[in-house]
Amino acid sequence: MVRLQTENRLTRNLRTTLTLAFFQVFLVIMPVAVPFFQSKGLSMQEVFSLQALFAFAVLITEVPSGYVADLIGRRQTLIVGAIFAGCGNSLLVVADGFWGLAAFELALAISYSLISGADIAILYDTEVALKRGEHQQRQVVGRLYAVRTLSEAAAAVTCSLLLLFWSMDLAVHVQAVVGWMPLLLALGLVEPPGERLEASGHWQNMWRICRYLVGHSRVMVLILLALCIWSLTTFYAVWLLQKLWALQGLDISHFGYLWAILSLAAALAGRWAHVAEERLGTSRVLVFIGLAPMLGYVGLDLLGPVGAFAASLTFWVARGVGLVILRDALNSRVPGEYRATANSLASFGFRGAFVITGPWVGYAFDLWGMSTTLWLLASGTLVIFVVLI
Repeated sequence: MVRLQTENRLTRNLRTTLTLAFFQVFLVIMPVAVPFFQSKGLSMQEVFSLQALFAFAVLITEVPSGYVADLIGRRQTLIVGAIFAGCGNSLLVVADGFWGLAAFELALAISYSLISGADIAILYDTEVALKRGEHQQRQVVGRLYAVRTLSEAAAAVTCSLLLLFWSMDLAVHVQAVVGWMPLLLALGLVEPPGERLEASGHWQNMWRICRYLVGHSRVMVLILLALCIWSLTTFYAVWLLQKLWALQGLDISHFGYLWAILSLAAALAGRWAHVAEERLGTSRVLVFIGLAPMLGYVGLDLLGPVGAFAASLTFWVARGVGLVILRDALNSRVPGEYRATANSLASFGFRGAFVITGPWVGYAFDLWGMSTTLWLLASGTLVIFVVLI
């Protein structure tokens, strides 16, 4: 009876964690973030600088937060992260100007860093505790990514409806209310059994983890570099696409459902990423995720609104397939006792790369315009494919 009750609690853990992940990224304001920020007086360079600030905050908190999750447990870390999520979304109601929005971004950054490594770690730990097979454990990353992107799609549809029938202000208030849902869900989690890091010798622990990641194999190093650098090739499109739509004359009320279609495509791509890998082979999948963003940037510049939207699907599909394949490749190669830290280190590298390059993309746009910026990004993506992927 006790064993059955434990299994039931752990099974609920899987559903609760995935639901928490759904509401963590349920950002109603995201499909119109660029117009919203610019309505507060920000230039495109400041918009990218704001995202670089977010990335920098994640950068300095990501690894400590993942380490904390490995040290004190996943549940406690998720609860603290959910509190920051609620506070950050509530700040959006009163945020104005660059520094007001910066406070909103900083709170969300801390929340993201605390949750991002702990959620996938608690899912893997729960699957292991339930003695599930390797095939089911591999599906954890795909399921988590699919849930997050479905959340983005649902938030985008909600955004369109709110803008169509009400106003931007109501969308902001809805965002503030929904932002507290992760805390309610985190309180219902249980800590799965598993190995934890020793509480003493923190520097020795970090040295051991880094040495393992770098020295395990050449493949491990390439996986980490791809997660840090290749991920940028699709991420820039997220912040340029809304501006492109505005330049093409699309009304802001249409942004939400267009974003929902893109997010749904990413969710489906992530959900079936392993099937694609099994049928096509890893090499072909890597060629696809390496070249698709380059073709996407070229298509955004050369094609009209309909063709450009079709081209934009390449970013979301490539991101869905690529992140799931690469994240699973990482998690399947690291011991459970520092899985959260390993995921945080990968995010640390990605955020660091964006901190360095993000403002320059915004500066290039303000200086040379959309077309030149898109071709520069296409060229950079090709270099990343040849050198790394």
